[in-house]
Amino acid sequence: MAGRFNIGAKIDSAMERVRQAQAQAEARAAQMAAAAQSVKQPLTDAPNAKPLNANEGRYLDSFQEERAKKKGLPELAAPQAPGETAPSALPANEAKEAQQEKGWKTSEPTVVQTSKQGCAEATLTFLEQSDGENEAELSQEQAREKVRNRADTLAVSPSGVKEMGVEVNLDDGATPDEMGAILGGMGIEVTSGSSECDPKALSGALKKGEYALALVDSNALLNTTLEPGQQSQEPGQLHWITIDAVDPGKTNSKDDDLYRVRDPANGAYWVKASDMKKIVSEAQEKHGSGGIMTVQKEKGRASKAPDELAALARRNLERTAPLGDGNGGASRRASVAESS
Repeated sequence: MAGRFNIGAKIDSAMERVRQAQAQAEARAAQMAAAAQSVKQPLTDAPNAKPLNANEGRYLDSFQEERAKKKGLPELAAPQAPGETAPSALPANEAKEAQQEKGWKTSEPTVVQTSKQGCAEATLTFLEQSDGENEAELSQEQAREKVRNRADTLAVSPSGVKEMGVEVNLDDGATPDEMGAILGGMGIEVTSGSSECDPKALSGALKKGEYALALVDSNALLNTTLEPGQQSQEPGQLHWITIDAVDPGKTNSKDDDLYRVRDPANGAYWVKASDMKKIVSEAQEKHGSGGIMTVQKEKGRASKAPDELAALARRNLERTAPLGDGNGGASRRASVAESS
């Protein structure tokens, strides 16, 4: 009897351990499912994000259905299982606090260009919408209309810009001088302009609270997001983008920094500083124009008198010359490297 009792007790104990293991497995599965679901939501500063792969829970801030991912850059993923290596941390904007102190909003979505040559207009619209001093929230259409009004005013007013040989017309894109003039009309100062990308200077300007505009070759920019076999070797078009964030690299070299670009054709994504140098260099090599200008909006810009804005527009032209006179107006969507 005692032997049969011991056997029964052992069976009951084994069954209890099985039940406990089963309960733990179910709890773990529920936790993993909840964690995976949580990362399938768009980032709070990317309301236009669309899933690249809903099952994997990875999102891009883009108005495209999907965009080729940048090999080697961090991306959203579900938490790793015990024993697995932790994924790289997501890039974070180290300049955010300084930019907010300068009056920029740092959470606006990327503005999509509405025409094949509308990258300049979209870039300026993003800056207009990112002004934290606006009395009321502006829709993208309202911000775009304000940019258009500024450009039209410069085109017909005796501001001195026309006398300097700058014909402002956003319908066919924009040259660096046109961008500088319109920025001045918007109350935004061009603080520096260069035909090259100097990561130390660019990262420093961003960390001081500034934004940057870059005139690049559209194919060279798109190639940074594609696998080698998908990259185009043909020259693209000159294309305007905004750089609004910097994430420090893992080494002391500024070439390892990451920049968030606001691309009017393909959305928001991160580009290595070393790649940005190549992108700008290729623009100069293939088009004789290209470069980076850093910008900072002036306080109280909305209340500035027309003559003050006109004077700022003329001063800006002193810093846009290094970028050349090429016209930026490309549209190159990331859809297996096909041009739109």
